[in-house]
Amino acid sequence: MKIITWNVNGLRSLKEFPKYLSDLDPDILCLQETKISRTQLDNETAKFPEFYSFFNHPLERQGHAGVATYVKRAYCPFFVDLQADNLDSDREGRAIATYHKQKDGNTLVVINVYVPCAYPDESDKYEKKIRFLEKLMDYVRKLSCENNDVVVAGDINVKTSIIDSAEAFENRNDPKFLAEWFGGRDKVLFNSILQDSLVDTLRHLHPRKLECYTCWNTQLNGRANNYGTRIDYILVSKSCAGLIKSCSIMSDVTGSDHCPFSADIDFSCVLPSTTIPSECTIFYPELHGKQTSLSGIFSKRKADLSVTDESFDTGKHVKKRKTTCSSSAGAAQRQCTQTKLKFSVTCDTKQKTHAAPKQIDTATTFSSKVSSTSTVSVKSLLKGLPPPPLCSGHHQASSLKTVSKQGPNFGKRFYCCSLPIGPSSSKSSRCNFFKWLDK
Repeated sequence: MKIITWNVNGLRSLKEFPKYLSDLDPDILCLQETKISRTQLDNETAKFPEFYSFFNHPLERQGHAGVATYVKRAYCPFFVDLQADNLDSDREGRAIATYHKQKDGNTLVVINVYVPCAYPDESDKYEKKIRFLEKLMDYVRKLSCENNDVVVAGDINVKTSIIDSAEAFENRNDPKFLAEWFGGRDKVLFNSILQDSLVDTLRHLHPRKLECYTCWNTQLNGRANNYGTRIDYILVSKSCAGLIKSCSIMSDVTGSDHCPFSADIDFSCVLPSTTIPSECTIFYPELHGKQTSLSGIFSKRKADLSVTDESFDTGKHVKKRKTTCSSSAGAAQRQCTQTKLKFSVTCDTKQKTHAAPKQIDTATTFSSKVSSTSTVSVKSLLKGLPPPPLCSGHHQASSLKTVSKQGPNFGKRFYCCSLPIGPSSSKSSRCNFFKWLDK
């Protein structure tokens, strides 16, 4: 069974999601941060002949969090718990559990999770994250005690060891950094889950492999130098460790700040349920339309880009600003279409072929005056910025950025090195150049 987890950072941002689904070819696909409400869901995203899909939509914070699980029909679950045993009590759409029958009588439970992202200095958010991890630990223990085979797949938002963070690995000889880095309660809790009940599929097969990152800072272009973190996991019950056949970090798949992570686990005895759980999207009355066939998604939709002469006359396809011009003699007003960026005014002589030459001369004179005055006005507003300074490390033009984090410097602009973030020892990595533009 091929299980894939992927934080998509907004499902609607994947413009060709059916193609992604076809290329990944999972048996079970666990998505996090779908950021989609039920009213925004459509057939092209939710319904496929080859899959059943189950969504836990964010109810409390629209456009935030959200998880979805796609299951091939050959592995149809007999039960779906959208709250995952009250794991998602805040109704933010952070968990789905699908229950699958197996030939040996045991049940396979696949838990799709999106753990809250928070750091120790964010007291309220961090406590929420801790509570979520504690509930996850209790849920896994409960399932294990009932002799279920458990898979936890998702964005855990915890880095378990130094080799799972490029920054931590670079600072591995700094005692102060390591003391703070290892001091987080979330790391302690997550490592307790691993020691107690579950196995990390990647570290089971590759205990010391470096640069196994699944998430990168897109603002700093961290993916270019593979300077990231590993916070996306597929974990299995310790009793199933021997079933792990392979795993793969699909860093070449773009579309999000995360990449998909897959694990091939030998759950060959899973039986499809004859009854489809009511939580499936095929029962959404608003989606009672045609299902999207993966075999037909590769034919591109042809957009009608032709523009006829009528479109210019009627204004159906081209927006026009209209300016009224009149002659000093008090003639009837005429409408002129403004079509140039410099605010020039062109009279529609096509509609007014009978207009007197004097009116055309007057309009042309008026147009040139408006054009001249407006051009001067625009130039006075757009003074432009001085050339960017050269960074100190590479002597290349720096990049202009804006502080987006709330605080005393919010909205201020600064220059920094334009290269992507990476190991400080690499010449292709960003240097420490920094200079404020706004004083």
